[in-house]
Amino acid sequence: MLGNPELERKWLEMTYDGVMTVTGSKKENVDGETIVTPDAVLYEGQPCALSFSGTPDGVQGEDAGEIAYQGTIFCAPDLTIPTGCRITVTQYGATYTLRYSGEGIAYPTHQQLSVTRKGRA
Repeated sequence: MLGNPELERKWLEMTYDGVMTVTGSKKENVDGETIVTPDAVLYEGQPCALSFSGTPDGVQGEDAGEIAYQGTIFCAPDLTIPTGCRITVTQYGATYTLRYSGEGIAYPTHQQLSVTRKGRA
């Protein structure tokens, strides 16, 4: 199996337990005019896996209920996801709204996206 990226990708994608929707700005050229759609759905229903880095950090005091944490999304290497997109992942019955904050690391079998979540618990 090692040394066959197509087969390795197929096996890796079989482990993805989530699906994601990617929303962000989309530019289109219509009749010579550039049209920008700020909240366009770029991808929908894409298989993925979401992994969290540690546990969510909670804030006490005046901002009680605020949480922040980092995660990594594993997905297909051929997706082009611009920085600043919002990514919604549904995995194991829970839905997470995340912000893609960096540059993806692409491999022949998958890519890794660094995401953050900040908001109310």
